[in-house]
Amino acid sequence: MLEIIISEDKKVSNQLIINGVTITQDLGIFSTGGTDNIWVSIYDSDLSEKIMGIAFDETPKEIWNLKLYYPLDFIEFVKEIEIGRDLDQTAFTELNFVFSFDIEKWKKPFSIEEYGEAMREVVSEYKDCEIEWVIRDELIVNGFNIKCKDFKGDEKIKAVLERHIPFIQEIGEKVKPLLIKKSREGSVVSLFDFPEHVRVPCEQYLLYFVEFLKNIGISATTDISHQAGRVLFSVTPESKKTALEQIREALEIYLQLPNSFAHSGFTSMLLEPREQQLLANIQHLNGQLMLANAIAQAQGVTIQNQKDVIEQQQKLVDASILQQSLLIEEKNSNSPDNEEILGGTVSLTNLEVKGFQVNIPNIYRLIRDKIIKK
Repeated sequence: MLEIIISEDKKVSNQLIINGVTITQDLGIFSTGGTDNIWVSIYDSDLSEKIMGIAFDETPKEIWNLKLYYPLDFIEFVKEIEIGRDLDQTAFTELNFVFSFDIEKWKKPFSIEEYGEAMREVVSEYKDCEIEWVIRDELIVNGFNIKCKDFKGDEKIKAVLERHIPFIQEIGEKVKPLLIKKSREGSVVSLFDFPEHVRVPCEQYLLYFVEFLKNIGISATTDISHQAGRVLFSVTPESKKTALEQIREALEIYLQLPNSFAHSGFTSMLLEPREQQLLANIQHLNGQLMLANAIAQAQGVTIQNQKDVIEQQQKLVDASILQQSLLIEEKNSNSPDNEEILGGTVSLTNLEVKGFQVNIPNIYRLIRDKIIKK
């Protein structure tokens, strides 16, 4: 039970009582006497937890604004939540995640303004969830809120909070790559989440991409760095005339080659050095992935973990990078006996022994026709 005792003296603070115990000033601060716009700010974690256990409608009607200490471990700028009533003060209508910044200690590679604008851009995708970005005054550096309005008065504060946290975490994850991309305009930027035991060979394969581009007539530089445990890979063309979309399409094809050829047999053919190099890079990566998987199995990982690792290895990158597999399984028995994909580069057959015919030179011809000559 949460109660408030209103002080008639506007110079004296009101009193807040929970479960019969008066809350002292060292646990929070309250507005002074009077019944207009009474606000309460609690900065004690245990007390905040107790208050969050009550329903919105159980909060004294005299309180117009209530702040509770609730830091998020996945967003360092959120230390408290705030619930507020409508203009008529009849019911609480919003729950806010409060973003605050210490300008003097700011050492991020992006500015507070850039962070706020990126957050605003991502949150705009969640209007259907009744979640919106709200700036508190004219300056973003003074903070902003993510407002949530999808709840009922008879719900407990903690239940509504926990229901919205997955959205806030998802928003925070989307903001990170957006900030990175904005800081590297003029480059194609991708984030990868490789399992630790295959990270090195996967990164090495990414570095070979610059040679792959060179062989199809695009000069570019690549860079690999690490952000919060993820691999950040950027590709920057040397000429501004090169469309980033060309590089993006080439990268998508390049990333899918190891998965496409992982279990294929290669026909004998005469290959040029650059084509032999590409094939060697693909085989080396797949060999390293197989070795890493064998070591993981030998170390006694669980069957489920093995499946997860194998799936991650085969996909190479997460679903946000690979929109679909180049190898499409036949849906029914009426499918043709021979299906060519990737412009004839790979031919799927109904043969039981692997059933692949791979024409490496066609890879470069395909990419030139599809990308360079656009």
